[in-house]
Amino acid sequence: MTPTATPPNAWALRSVTQPDNVVELRPSGSLDATTAGFLHTRLDALMRSGYDEIIVNCRDLRHIDADGVAPIQHIAEIFGELGGKLTMLGLDLPIDGLGEGVFPLAA
Repeated sequence: MTPTATPPNAWALRSVTQPDNVVELRPSGSLDATTAGFLHTRLDALMRSGYDEIIVNCRDLRHIDADGVAPIQHIAEIFGELGGKLTMLGLDLPIDGLGEGVFPLAA
């Protein structure tokens, strides 16, 4: 998942540091094959920055598919092995190309 030089115009990614060594990542627009590399790079950097928890707040997403979820799953597995926690919140959209109940989300 190597990102191109710049992300698509309709996509944005903000991070907000919260108390207790937690950071919240807020993607907006679409999360798919065209943006997955950017998300993976940012999640990897946050994981290596020493946070105890990364929250991916999906409330501003308009579309998400299995390619967009892949970097979240990948980093969640690695981060969990290192003692960290990655949580997805605010996802009210179906994940295109992913069977129901395949990916556990926080309420």
